Amino acid sequence: MKVIDLGKVIYNNINDILEDYMQLAKKEDHLLLCTHNPVYTIGSEQYQCPLPAIQTDRGGSITYFDEGTLMLYFACKVPSPARFYAKVVQAVQEFFANFDLPIIYDKERPGFYIQNRKIASLGFRYKNGISKHGVSLHICPNLENFNKIAPCGLEGIVATSLHNEGIDLSIDRAKEITTRAVLDVFEA
Repeated sequence: MKVIDLGKVIYNNINDILEDYMQLAKKEDHLLLCTHNPVYTIGSEQYQCPLPAIQTDRGGSITYFDEGTLMLYFACKVPSPARFYAKVVQAVQEFFANFDLPIIYDKERPGFYIQNRKIASLGFRYKNGISKHGVSLHICPNLENFNKIAPCGLEGIVATSLHNEGIDLSIDRAKEITTRAVLDVFEA
């Protein structure tokens, strides 16, 4: 798997970038790391958003990204979506295992949580056997912007971050730890 650090990407540009890497994924899997400008996005689930938001073709409902959200975009050959998804979940679990926090994955409400506080989201689309989209890890986003929405369309859920939970971690260090976790799982 080839890892590409895209830096900060304006969200309106990410779809074209992902489409390009989906073509490259026919020969080699790619993990794209980046952050985004502050933006609300809506997935394939219906959600009435009172705020300006960008419609996407990923799964899921509404969420928020900014410079404090580490995005993991996967452009990979996927013969089995269930097996691929399980590997992504395992890699994110390995990332969170580096911190002394009671973070669990909830398959009924796909994401990672500390009680009712969501700390990571997953949303994918598969097209012609290639994955698109991925995972958002809340490292140090502006959590006030989550207060304007029901994160992922889930009532009673609030967003949290590693920073909010007392973990001081830079985006660059999060990229290093995440890359190691993903490669450990996908190249095992």
